[in-house]
Amino acid sequence: MRRTLLPAVPVLLIALAGCGSQSASTSADRPHPAPTTTSPPLREQDRSLPCGGSVERPVVVSGPEEPLRLGVTSLRRQGTTLRTGYRITAGAPEQMLSLPIGEVPPTARILRHGVVVGRERPVAHKDPDGRGARGYPVGRRPYRGTLAIDSLCPGTTWADLDQHPGDYQVVVVMSVQPQGAPSAGRPANGVDPLPLLEATRDLAENR
Repeated sequence: MRRTLLPAVPVLLIALAGCGSQSASTSADRPHPAPTTTSPPLREQDRSLPCGGSVERPVVVSGPEEPLRLGVTSLRRQGTTLRTGYRITAGAPEQMLSLPIGEVPPTARILRHGVVVGRERPVAHKDPDGRGARGYPVGRRPYRGTLAIDSLCPGTTWADLDQHPGDYQVVVVMSVQPQGAPSAGRPANGVDPLPLLEATRDLAENR
């Protein structure tokens, strides 16, 4: 009894056709999703940094390459207040700082994973002596100040900070200051807000 063998060519063609359909849908041929951002445009940002908010980008992290440098120098707990010392210095001896600092003066917040959970009670920042804009020789001597964080956001307690200090960070921000003559921190182009200069310190460093 003789057996009849079926030709293998059609099977091979089917297999090749399957490979072709698979290569047509590779990731290189699929459209890429459009890039996204979590920060709104600068002029739409809430610069008051409310509870549940974040320090939205763009932010300039203070470093040695900046004309003005902002640093968190100390954290001192006094009951239900966290006193936060900061310092502003400059790389060039002729550098001046315009006082009062605007448009966002030095402002302290407590962050947990980037979200505001503690803040200063809102206050009106005023010219301390009413003399208007003036220059401070920050290139020759540091400008120092202290901010009091005395209001925790709902869901956060001082006990939380005591028990898990590694989860928390103190941030001090201020507007990047325009160069030149004292200007009371007015935006350089008169329209867009100034970017923020940021300095941070882990709460655990205070232990």
